[in-house]
Amino acid sequence: MKKIIITQMLNKDNKHKELRDCIDIRLIKFMKNLGYLPIPISNSVKKLNIYLKIFKPNGILLSGGGDPCKKDVRSKIENTLINFSKKNNIPLLGICRGAQQINKYFNGKQKKIRHHVRKNHLVKFSHNFFKKSLVNSFHDYGFNKNLISKQLEIIGISHDNIVEYFSHKKYSISGIMWHPERNKNIKNLDKKIFHKIFKK
Repeated sequence: MKKIIITQMLNKDNKHKELRDCIDIRLIKFMKNLGYLPIPISNSVKKLNIYLKIFKPNGILLSGGGDPCKKDVRSKIENTLINFSKKNNIPLLGICRGAQQINKYFNGKQKKIRHHVRKNHLVKFSHNFFKKSLVNSFHDYGFNKNLISKQLEIIGISHDNIVEYFSHKKYSISGIMWHPERNKNIKNLDKKIFHKIFKK
């Protein structure tokens, strides 16, 4: 079973003065159902490169949730994971905020967008991957073909020209802007993407 490192959100609990790692358990269940071993990584991990060399993950997943504009510990960890992916040819996928983090890492930009929160919309795909599919949407930031990094190739785009799926032109790094774990059942589209990236 392939080991997939998964990043987590950082939440502040002011009442107890705690900074907490958290992740939607639906994402863990989704990964297990696809046949992977999901391993959440804490934002408190020090010497992350040593941790990764010892753990030897088969893939990396940058989870969704949280503010994509924040420069915090999570952003630093995710940038380190992108570096590790590039250097060691480890496949990496970003979901929603994770996809935005990838675009930022490769010097892309983003903007505030409308009609992409708690909506379902059609995405058209290139490369004979999937002709089109209805996906969920929970993000109020995004990027179009003018804002996406020049190092990234657009694979899926929404009706209003917001990038929904991309991959790096050189590295095994991809991003999707929807949340597959929030669907009641696993969609064929998501199964195909995850198995394509993590080689199931």
